[in-house]
Parts: sequence; structure tokens; C-alpha cells
Amino acid sequence: MNKTLLKDLEDIVNRGIADAYFPVVSKNTVRIKHMMVRQSKKGYLVIDSKEGEQVAFTEFKSTALAIAKSKAKGVNNTDKLLYLEQRMAKHYYDALFFENTINKTSDSFVRESREIRLDIALAKSQEVRREIDHFIFS
Repeated sequence: MNKTLLKDLEDIVNRGIADAYFPVVSKNTVRIKHMMVRQSKKGYLVIDSKEGEQVAFTEFKSTALAIAKSKAKGVNNTDKLLYLEQRMAKHYYDALFFENTINKTSDSFVRESREIRLDIALAKSQEVRREIDHFIFS
């Protein structure tokens, strides 16, 4: 192939990628443009490398990615996403509690009521997760 043709093709592809919000993964870091998501022992740090500051600390990776993508686009949805994360965490911990109660109890009435509550907690958690995913995939 002609080297100039190959170079032109590479320039076209690189221009398209520069405008896109593709995540680049390396070890424990995900980069979206100038935003970085790093895993720590207790959660995920969202760092703005352009400003050199920590934007947020999240418990779930999906929330950290949503914040990073929003900030990379120039939109500040951090407070809304942290609120959604709080809701998702509440339903997640409720589900863990109900599942533990189901496994430990010998009372059939308690087991049935906790199974219903577990289903509700899982449904609510999935609903909130879809809202967070909307920020990631839009």
C-alpha cells in the first residue's frame, strides 16, 4: 500500500477517536479523555487530570464511570449521580440483609416476608442501576 494513503487513513481514524469518549483501561485505571477512574481499597476515585484534583469518591464502579464521562463531556452531574449511588447502595445493603435473614431463619413466615422484601430491593436496585447506566451509555 502507498505510505501516504496509509498515513491519511490513520489521521482520519485518530481524528474520530479524539472526539469520542472511549474508555482506555490500563491496570487499575480507566481513562475517559482527561478524566481518570482509579480503584482504591474502599471504592473508586474520580480524578480530573487536567485540573489535578479529585472530583468524587464512589463505592460502585458504574457511578465512577458515569461521573467521569459526564465531566469529560463538560456536564456536571456529580451530585445527581452520587445521590443515585446512595439509593443503589441502600437497596444493595437491604438485599444483603434480607438474603442473610433468609439463610439463617427457621421461621417460614419470616422467610417468605424477607423473600418478598429481597425481590423488591433487587428490583429497586436494578432500576437505579439503569438510571446510572443511562449516563454511561448516552
